Amino acid sequence: MDLETIEILQFIGTAIIGITIWFKDTIAIKLGIKQGKQNLEKEALLNLQKNLDIYQEMVTDIDLRYKAKIADLEISFKTSIKKFESELQQLQELNKKLQDIISKQTRRIKYYNDKYGDIEQKTE
Repeated sequence: MDLETIEILQFIGTAIIGITIWFKDTIAIKLGIKQGKQNLEKEALLNLQKNLDIYQEMVTDIDLRYKAKIADLEISFKTSIKKFESELQQLQELNKKLQDIISKQTRRIKYYNDKYGDIEQKTE
């Protein structure tokens, strides 16, 4: 081989090495060397998506639980209010009856006091 051919081969070799270094990532991916790093990034993104899905599911579940609990409390509250209103109505009716009885007894005592005099004054 003559000197000129060796220089051409060296130039071509240097060019190939330069191109190889320039496109090393692309070549490494083609050969499967960088595949692990890409798979790791892909798995990280998948895990992140799974975590977000789990978080969304938890938030939805908590939301449904609290809405159900609030609905139960509202029903319980309304039931209690109706019960208390009913009891209040009964107590008001009883109070009215007792006021009528007290009024009648007061009139009766006044009648007897007017008719027979005050009982306390007679015993002294």
